[in-house]
Amino acid sequence: MGNRAVDEAGATAPAATTRLLAADVGGTYARVGLVDPDGSGFTVGFHRRYECAAFPSLAAVLRHFHDEAVEAGEAAFPDACVVAIAGVLQGDHLLNGNLAWPVSLSATRGDAGIGHLHLINDFEALAWALPRIPLAQFQPLGAAGGLPLPVLLLGPGTGLGAALLVDQNGRLAVQPSEAGQAALAAGTPLELDVVRMLQARFGHVANERVFSGPGLVNLYQSLCALRGVPPRWNAPAELVAAADHGDDPLAVECITLFCGWLGSFAGDLALAFRAGSVCLAGGLTGHLQRHLGQGDFMRRFVDKGVLSDSLRQLPVHALEHGDLGLIGAAAWHAAQPRD
Repeated sequence: MGNRAVDEAGATAPAATTRLLAADVGGTYARVGLVDPDGSGFTVGFHRRYECAAFPSLAAVLRHFHDEAVEAGEAAFPDACVVAIAGVLQGDHLLNGNLAWPVSLSATRGDAGIGHLHLINDFEALAWALPRIPLAQFQPLGAAGGLPLPVLLLGPGTGLGAALLVDQNGRLAVQPSEAGQAALAAGTPLELDVVRMLQARFGHVANERVFSGPGLVNLYQSLCALRGVPPRWNAPAELVAAADHGDDPLAVECITLFCGWLGSFAGDLALAFRAGSVCLAGGLTGHLQRHLGQGDFMRRFVDKGVLSDSLRQLPVHALEHGDLGLIGAAAWHAAQPRD
């Protein structure tokens, strides 16, 4: 599987034929747009970004977008909608602790007035978008190269997303993952101390307790407690800004620790899935890209004993995904079998 690249397998992907209402919903923002087929790809037309907390439900977001689109003159409104959303759909309900509201598939269909509504994992959608992205948009962190399959996609944001893009009998397919909810593994004495503190606070310490925006704050607060220093920062953006300015040594230490620990985790998953390449996305990745490129991420990524040399050869990229979740939702929809 690892001998093929995304562009080779992507040539067999089915083409879309109709306009689609697509949404990409995370713990903080919801991006909603009208997506049209464009030859073998997709074009995002009228689109908006909303703060999830400003709405009482997912259905309210979709209704508001519909009203704005109609007001803007978008008369041809699709009857099919794919929502790429953080979490796992179990029966009728979405399992996720990071969203602003609970989500029921049937209730959202009814309240939004959408008969053909689908919910898929947000990073599953983003993985479907990877073949549609020009390689120039990928920023190398490790070895140069394209996107050999399987592609491991990771994304720290409000939570931690993960998915695997694979070659399945000559066609691209995506394996969703909930690696963000698996137990966090420590690799240094300091990381062990942090895990112990987080266990006392949370019980089960999932990977996203550190590898996410809120997790970055958890990590900083743990470092402050270990150093006996009162916290100065309460939000991820404040913490990253302090590290960027370089005038707060503890903020710099926190970001450095985060990048190295994330690199170790990414290397573990790359080995577990025998990935051909790795792509980092998610809202936090863009904010930390300069720090991710400073060496600790890749140093810990390849620090895997006898297999270190093989990991040094893996292309590793960073990607700011923006509206790519909408493209991925449309790509997922186009790949589904039709009756």
